[in-house]
Amino acid sequence: MSSQLTPTASATTAPARRSLFRATLVTTVVAVAANLVIWAAATALTDVPDRFTPLQPGPVVFLTVIGVAAAAGLFRLLLSRVQNPMATFRRIVPIALAASLIPDALIWATDAYDGAATAATVLPLMAMHVAAAVACATLLPALTSDGGVRRS
Repeated sequence: MSSQLTPTASATTAPARRSLFRATLVTTVVAVAANLVIWAAATALTDVPDRFTPLQPGPVVFLTVIGVAAAAGLFRLLLSRVQNPMATFRRIVPIALAASLIPDALIWATDAYDGAATAATVLPLMAMHVAAAVACATLLPALTSDGGVRRS
């Protein structure tokens, strides 16, 4: 195996893991807060039917936490496997973001939730994906101890 794909030594990964854990916590708080602001704005501007569960606070928080955890897991994997994990992560994030918007687009296109899937309810969901992706792409690499640059 080339040195480019060799995992870092455990002595150097322990601080990176702790740093990534802290970065993940901060990113989670920021992403959840941003998404709750979007939720609050959406519910203030339009009547969101109770049957449209994706735009309720519980699912918003839960799915944001899951999304950040998945992004952090990917970033952790990249830290141990690639030469420049930050650049690789930032190339993957827009692709993952685009893929994450597909279910929202399908909800809208199929008029799911008994007619509650409208521009006023689905566009805020899409904005939440963007907010979480921006938080992950910027904060996870920036807040790790090595800035996401693996040392050989």
